[in-house]
Amino acid sequence: MKESTFIPKPFNHESEHAAIFSIVKRYRERVLYKSLFLAASFIILITTMLVAISIGTIEIPLGKVITAVFAYFLPTGNQLDENIINIIGNIRLPRVLTGMVVGMGLGVSGAVMQTVLRNPMASPFTLGVAAGAGLGAALAIICSIGFFGLTGKYMIVLNAFIFSIVVSLIILGIATLRGNTPHSLILAGIAIMFFCHALITLITYFSDVYATREIMFWMVGSLGKADWNGFMVMFVTFLCVFPYLLFKANDLNRMAMGDEVAKSLGVAIKQTRVYLMLALSLLVATIVSFTGTIGFVGLVVPHIVRMMIGSDNRFVIPASALIGGILLVSADAFALNAFKPVVLPVGVVTSFIGSPLFVYLILRRRREIM
Repeated sequence: MKESTFIPKPFNHESEHAAIFSIVKRYRERVLYKSLFLAASFIILITTMLVAISIGTIEIPLGKVITAVFAYFLPTGNQLDENIINIIGNIRLPRVLTGMVVGMGLGVSGAVMQTVLRNPMASPFTLGVAAGAGLGAALAIICSIGFFGLTGKYMIVLNAFIFSIVVSLIILGIATLRGNTPHSLILAGIAIMFFCHALITLITYFSDVYATREIMFWMVGSLGKADWNGFMVMFVTFLCVFPYLLFKANDLNRMAMGDEVAKSLGVAIKQTRVYLMLALSLLVATIVSFTGTIGFVGLVVPHIVRMMIGSDNRFVIPASALIGGILLVSADAFALNAFKPVVLPVGVVTSFIGSPLFVYLILRRRREIM
């Protein structure tokens, strides 16, 4: 019986170089596509904002909208009607900009939470942050219990912010005792969320009809009280948190592959998870304090983005911000103009939009698995 001999094939450098070149080419094409998607989303966001400013009880052409915006910030003797400048600069522009930053904040928060917790159902309200804010608002609206002697709108805002931050710290503390895993964070968040909702229901049960209406309107979420002060607080908070989330995008990509893989790649899992959740809690708490609980934006937007450009968080995070802004500005424009003179809370509109979208995403994912 002859002994078989193994004769290695000659190494083909040309085929190896061709394969590497093909991989690099495909990667560059994907990066170009994602970059173009971001650029197109930015243009659509700006266009959506201009259209949202132009429509209303008084229709204003887009050209006059742009002129009025410049005239509001740079008064240079423009001949435009002063009433139009006041309507746009003091009423419509702060509302649209607030919708933009709220949508961006919720979209980014949902994208990062879903990766950190490795749960497609995660959203800015999964950890009970919104429930804590609702409890603080209920105590301010119904019981007039506040901090630092503030009254009126800012008592509600401060209460909502403080309670949401306290609830976030409690949840992180409970999760830390259980090893700070994604499951422990979600379970602790759900437990605290139901507890806060029970307290809100109890407080509302003993309140009068007017206070009950106000707290229910606040819990649905609205941009009706948007102003320049609130916008600036939310915008500055977003500018502080967003660069940190982008800086952590590569760590998030590694965390998406599982804790053990991420550890082997040098990611400090527990510390990174805590820092990210604290940053997100600060962002969501600030937003919820001014607008109430606007649902489904943080849940649906990241799924739409990943469907369009994949799961690389270096692109998912900014894309979620842009798409979130587009969705919320569009929803608020619809809420303002669909049933004039009645103005719907924007949270109702986002729920109507988000529910069928989310069902579609569930069915689509199931078809992909099958």
